[in-house]
Amino acid sequence: MEKSRRMTALLLAALLGASSLLTGCSEKAAEETAEAADQGGVTAQVQEENSGEVTSDVPDALIAMEADYDWSAGVAKNDYGGYEFTLLNGCTASWYSYTLVTTEETTGEPVNDAIYERTQRTDEFLNVDVKENNVSDSTAELKRAVKAGSNDFDAALCTLMNSFGIAMEGNILDLNTLSDRLDLTTKWWDQNAVHDLDINGKLYFTTSDFDTTRFDSIRSLYFNKQLITDLSLENPYDLVDDNRWTLDKFVEMCALGESDMDGDGVMTDKDRYGYVTYGELAVDMLTAGAGIRYIDKDPDTGRLMDGTQGEKLLDVYAKIYDLLWTDNRIFDCRQNRYSKYDRGLGDRIQEPMFTENRAIFYSECMAWTRVLREMEADFGVAPPPKFDEKQDRYYSIILNPFMQMIPITDPDTARTCNILDVLAAASHDTVVDAYVNVTLTGKVARDPDTVRMLHLVFDELYYNLHFSNIGIRTTIQNGLTGGSENIASMIQKTAKAVNKGLEKVNGQFFD
Repeated sequence: MEKSRRMTALLLAALLGASSLLTGCSEKAAEETAEAADQGGVTAQVQEENSGEVTSDVPDALIAMEADYDWSAGVAKNDYGGYEFTLLNGCTASWYSYTLVTTEETTGEPVNDAIYERTQRTDEFLNVDVKENNVSDSTAELKRAVKAGSNDFDAALCTLMNSFGIAMEGNILDLNTLSDRLDLTTKWWDQNAVHDLDINGKLYFTTSDFDTTRFDSIRSLYFNKQLITDLSLENPYDLVDDNRWTLDKFVEMCALGESDMDGDGVMTDKDRYGYVTYGELAVDMLTAGAGIRYIDKDPDTGRLMDGTQGEKLLDVYAKIYDLLWTDNRIFDCRQNRYSKYDRGLGDRIQEPMFTENRAIFYSECMAWTRVLREMEADFGVAPPPKFDEKQDRYYSIILNPFMQMIPITDPDTARTCNILDVLAAASHDTVVDAYVNVTLTGKVARDPDTVRMLHLVFDELYYNLHFSNIGIRTTIQNGLTGGSENIASMIQKTAKAVNKGLEKVNGQFFD
């Protein structure tokens, strides 16, 4: 689909926009309590690098937003008499590029100052005072406030993993019932989220240009261009363009990367692999890329259904199992055979392995690409491979960003919708533009082919449907990461519980 310039800007920013911290990006890490990352060390470097000219081969879309963009043109202006508007923000995990959504002052750091400007715009345009309450568990705090009937905050930011549960317990409003107060079709609201997270015409939460965690959360795939050349492998960009970037091709290329570089007969962190990652992330990314939905929507009725039924899942499972467990194609830092070679870095062994040219491919949450800034070899970005050449599109999964929602206790939904809308619109050419400036300091932004692939990754994004009482994802992940070759019996054992869970959810959304 056609996308505006903001998409590449934000996406590239998520790649290169923050300091390096040593925490993984699983959904558990998303809930950890940590201090907001100190971006001060990046600021001086960004400002120094941005003082030079941009090379001529950088597409115009990377340099600036729409020249005629007027942030205030599509939003309603009101005077709320200095009302203190409070956002409940649960983003505290240190692996995110940025955790805070407000700032008290300018510091010279581009994104910090852009956040300040978008907040100031909103404050002045609507005569409000936007604040945030940053807590370690916004889900629990939201439920507590609703139960108490309090108005401690106006809107909340909670992880996608928890959001459907929050909705099903009756804590938040259906945004589609507020369509007379909130137009979600505008460019500053994420249309992929609006589409994917809607169930039977009900949309309880979504995201916009206001947020950066959605880009940090993308399960991304990178490749080492030097190794592609050294090993005389096909260029993944050409494979994507020719519709030959498939799961079989990916597994084949990973097998060609395996090499006992030091000749000691033992595969360690000193050798070379086709792929470095950890199993949980690889399973999410590769199953999604192959078109497998843990929970899918019936194309005729829209009702939720088990997306893993049928022969395709068995085939996809077998291919991923082959990749994870056959020979030494992949350095999975969580497998026992490799964890003893993690140099004491845990999951973060992935980055030095990739930057030392010890793996052709590497995948992590997109936020972690920031640690590749000093990599000597060039790297590229590709969408997850398709199942086969008949698949109609590429799919990139975004699993656990923070979603915007309005509690049922909100005393003035028209005011809340207006303020959220203005915050999003005011972010489109401030936070986005700041991210562009940060991004242009990196190698990726100077490679037109990589920029084009990043467009594709974002254009083909989809949001995961997650319900705690439906353990399909857990079954598939545990099978593959635990080395169980036969998934059919595991699916059969859990089928009754899965169907019961789906009935409950469908009953609430449809019946």
